[in-house]
Amino acid sequence: MNKICYGCGSKLQSIDKYKAGFIPEKKKDNAVYCQRCFRLIHYGENKETSTPKSISSIVNAINKDDKYVLFLVDFITLNKEIVKVFKKIKRPKTLVVSKCDIIPKSVNYQNIIKCLRDTYKIDDDISLISSYTNYGVQALLNYLYYERINEIYIVGESNSGKSTLINKMMDLTDSKLNRITTSFTLNTTLDFIRLKLNDNLTIIDSPGFVLDKKVNINVTNKNNIDKIIKPKVYQMKAGETLKLEDIYFNFTNDTNITLYMNNDLQVKKYFKSVDFDENIDVSDNVDVIIKGLGFINIKSKSKIKFKNISKDLIEIRDSLFRK
Repeated sequence: MNKICYGCGSKLQSIDKYKAGFIPEKKKDNAVYCQRCFRLIHYGENKETSTPKSISSIVNAINKDDKYVLFLVDFITLNKEIVKVFKKIKRPKTLVVSKCDIIPKSVNYQNIIKCLRDTYKIDDDISLISSYTNYGVQALLNYLYYERINEIYIVGESNSGKSTLINKMMDLTDSKLNRITTSFTLNTTLDFIRLKLNDNLTIIDSPGFVLDKKVNINVTNKNNIDKIIKPKVYQMKAGETLKLEDIYFNFTNDTNITLYMNNDLQVKKYFKSVDFDENIDVSDNVDVIIKGLGFINIKSKSKIKFKNISKDLIEIRDSLFRK
């Protein structure tokens, strides 16, 4: 059996049910997806079957190949650690920022791109897209076509939306290929998958990489990946505490804040006596990034005390929504 699974890229096999690519013997002749991906698509089940490929192995494989790279990053979870991975790729590339549908309508997209360039010192092309609203995806395809780019890698952190983007590209190019697995679980794609969309474009989907430093809160069973993230606005009074799942943030000054995070995170605000571990000072209009969760836009200067999160999981940047 020399076929690969369209969902995760693993070689299909009927020998070991505990290894990637397993398909029952009686189904192997007509199989398109391995048993893991089939159950993931139809029943929402997911069983980890493979150790994720390391960041270095993914980057090294791409740098050895002379192909263009689309590096996909979720606008909500974008941080300097992800940008470091992006900069390790030495091939011609574009930073593709997904979920731009959450950007306030009053903010010009070109201003966002400029802020991204200034904040993270990026000289490469930057493209904003939304696979849910279709914004920017056709423009991305047009760019590849007019630049005569026929083969590309799509790279990104696990759950950055690579499979969703590829499926959208398939739709827009009327590709006859089977759609690949999308899921709010880590490492859906276990190996490189080569997909010829049409005569003009072949995509190589790479395994999603996983950063070591990030907050791990399991909201898998509560989340619908088709939801559009909706920012949540809170007015915080001096001394008031915001609780995100089991993480506490206390604000010493009055300020308005906006959360750009998973819709299903449990959020509550109240006055409560908490022994806070550390604190940070922030200026007006900054983003407090909680690595792995998203970011909080804070409008006014304040001291923020926090508990149940280490300081190295927090990044402060000037707001991407600044004028």
